[in-house]
Amino acid sequence: MFDKSLFYSSLNTLSFGKNIFIYDKVTSTNDVLLNGEFSYGSVVITLLQTKGRGRSGRSWIDTGSSLIFSILLTGLSSEMLMPFNIIAGYSVCNGISLYAETKLKWPNDCVINDKKVSGMLLEASFTGNNAAKIVFGAGINVFNKDFPEDIAYRATSVYLNTNKEIKKELILAEILNTMEYMLDQYKKGLLKIEDLWQKYSANYNKKISIHINGIKKEMIEKGILPNGELIVQDINTNQISNINVGEIGYDFNG
Repeated sequence: MFDKSLFYSSLNTLSFGKNIFIYDKVTSTNDVLLNGEFSYGSVVITLLQTKGRGRSGRSWIDTGSSLIFSILLTGLSSEMLMPFNIIAGYSVCNGISLYAETKLKWPNDCVINDKKVSGMLLEASFTGNNAAKIVFGAGINVFNKDFPEDIAYRATSVYLNTNKEIKKELILAEILNTMEYMLDQYKKGLLKIEDLWQKYSANYNKKISIHINGIKKEMIEKGILPNGELIVQDINTNQISNINVGEIGYDFNG
């Protein structure tokens, strides 16, 4: 169940989440918004989705214990998509951190004690070369008590990391409050996402492993650029370079 009254009592936005639609079961919340007619800032949540997906075609495993939602965005230029990914990551971290300290692995996987607690996906539908709709979706492991053997070593939930009474409604409200505020500040030139990276990053100034064109390289994470690209330093040559999520496959060792 999702308590709308509790959700709205903590929501402080102008648009985000003012219209919320709750489904018992969908293919994915992103699909609902991409294929339907909804207003800017509308949010769809579901108790269960049958074809959840993450980046690079990965599936999102859901046992009915997760907070699954998507939000409809318009007016984002192509140049803003990567920075928004970072803003969305910060926002989800803030929501989860109501209950457990949460960090971000670039570009936007939230982790607790280096285990993944949330995944996110930004999708768009196009008319010609222009994005007609932009939808951001997230799945957060909230009440999960265990995971399949093949992912148990790298997955966790909010429940497994807190003794507090957890409210999905409060997590979602905090995410949307942060997201709308940060996006507004960014559009006005008042927010520099790169300045916040040290606070949110799980791996700042730490060694990470990245797969680039099938080759695994060891790097030191050094921050992000204003456009959201990751700054890394080669551990062998000390050469500094920038990583774009669209060009690589990657994994992180922490």
